[in-house]
Amino acid sequence: MIVEMAGRPAEHLSESLEKHISILNDIKDITVHSIRVSKPREIKREDSADVSEEDIMFTAFAEADFECDNFGRLSETMFDFMPSSVEVIEPPKISMDTYEATNLLNNISGRMHRYDEVAKIAGAKIGEMNRQLDTAYKVIEERDAKIVELTKKEIKKIKKKN
Repeated sequence: MIVEMAGRPAEHLSESLEKHISILNDIKDITVHSIRVSKPREIKREDSADVSEEDIMFTAFAEADFECDNFGRLSETMFDFMPSSVEVIEPPKISMDTYEATNLLNNISGRMHRYDEVAKIAGAKIGEMNRQLDTAYKVIEERDAKIVELTKKEIKKIKKKN
């Protein structure tokens, strides 16, 4: 499987990716054959001329070659590590009993419901923040209008004195 990460600074990205992928070694029913972690590379942006040094993002990936006893374990690993790519090398055909299939499908369904819940909560919070921003913009516009009005009155007073 290939796991990709993006972040900054590059050193932190490397440490985080290595720490994340090395957890594979601690899973009792997985045998890790190899783990290779790439060096971070800068993510090129179209507006890179305007990007400050602290805003530069990096990406890196880790490739893990491992084996596990069953498809259920593999699917759990996919949920835990969220890889960008997976390749099943052996066996050429995979079969599972109904118990394993049921567990896998219920796991997928449960996670989809949790992700949907998170997305709805995030959407509601974004909506509330947008409403608060709209209110703030209205307050600023009202204050700006009052400042303009007061400034005009002050200018009239100054002109009357002169």
